Amino acid sequence: MKKYIKITLLILCTIISSYGILAAPPSEQAKLKKELKHNEQILKRSYSAVYHASPTSGRTPSANADKNQDTISVIGDSVFLGAAASFQKICKNSVIDAKISRQVYQAADIAKKMQKKNKLGNIVIISLGTNGPFNPATGQALIDYLGPDRTIYWISVYGKKLDIQKDVNKTIKKLAKKNSNVHIIPWAKYGKKHSDWFYSDGIHLNTKGQKGFAEYIAKNIGV
Repeated sequence: MKKYIKITLLILCTIISSYGILAAPPSEQAKLKKELKHNEQILKRSYSAVYHASPTSGRTPSANADKNQDTISVIGDSVFLGAAASFQKICKNSVIDAKISRQVYQAADIAKKMQKKNKLGNIVIISLGTNGPFNPATGQALIDYLGPDRTIYWISVYGKKLDIQKDVNKTIKKLAKKNSNVHIIPWAKYGKKHSDWFYSDGIHLNTKGQKGFAEYIAKNIGV
């Protein structure tokens, strides 16, 4: 029964997260899907190129942090995936793991995989929350795994018609208040000022928005 409920929730969240793309005009759908597919291929190549060191499984994240002190690691969803190429032009030492429909509860496992492959740096950007609300315990589990020695930036979520935005950003704010190493990048406030940066779904970024988003995130982390 529990397994059935989990599968049902996953399907519902996938439908919700894909709604923006499906609701867009056909021409936008095709362009956005092409961009996301292209960026997925770029990330696959860059993911293997940043570090060639042997995996350090068995070590804690903090024990390996100094080795990757110049690396900016990103765990994100389709919003960051869309801007991935633009961000890597600015932050060439970044390692990005971003996927369509990704949610916060999946992030800890992604972080563990990145750590095992020696790709988890001292700076971690979390770009998650657009695809569904999450409870503070789930976010805290991710923060606890990353450890207090890392600087964590969590990007607030924004969508012109995103009903969950307020609740998700409230949770992110609670986590930042509780953890001194967690900082919020106020994308919700900044993105609202740039309506021309978005596709018609009000969530995903067009070419101009991808560049603007990447520059804004880089500026907020001091790059």
